[in-house]
Amino acid sequence: MPTYDLPANHEYLGPVLWSPAGKPPTWWDSLPTDRPIVYATLGTSGGRNLLQLVLNALAELPVTVIAATAGRSDLKTVPANAFVADYLPGEAAAARSAVVVCNGGSLTTQQALVAGVPVIGVAGNLDQHLNMEAVERAGAGVLLRTERLKSQRVAGAVMQVISRSEYRQAAARLADAFGRDRVGFPQHVENALRLMPENRPRTWLAS
Repeated sequence: MPTYDLPANHEYLGPVLWSPAGKPPTWWDSLPTDRPIVYATLGTSGGRNLLQLVLNALAELPVTVIAATAGRSDLKTVPANAFVADYLPGEAAAARSAVVVCNGGSLTTQQALVAGVPVIGVAGNLDQHLNMEAVERAGAGVLLRTERLKSQRVAGAVMQVISRSEYRQAAARLADAFGRDRVGFPQHVENALRLMPENRPRTWLAS
């Protein structure tokens, strides 16, 4: 949604972030440090075999993969370079990664971009496509389509993003912009709520 010429009852807040509570997996503090880390999570949208396809595609690459299944623990195989858990702290996982592979939804892309990490979005529905089109236009990621997904395309996109510094630079620019939005975020919300007319609905927009 465009963030210019907004109606008077709209407020722009910037990114709204969330990660599940809980302890990280036992392997969290002992990951290899000699290879780039790829954080892969596709949530609960799309086919159940997509994460397996992604893991298989990255199996022979010089990367370490950390993957969250979102409770879908039906992977047939876990490659030797992959570490898997049902859930991971998304912000922390994104921050320690060279690239994030996700479904292109707003939450995970924002977790990545706030950390200055580029995104590969495996988009399967309209809002994911639109979100990733914006990320791609900004130069901070690559849009892949679930209906055309091939292992070679996933592997190629990951190596392309890791090897070309312009993706990281574009993600860093977005991180700077997000950082400016987040300055004084709690106070901004408090002020806006205090000034909100009781008889007038107000719409809140996340990035």
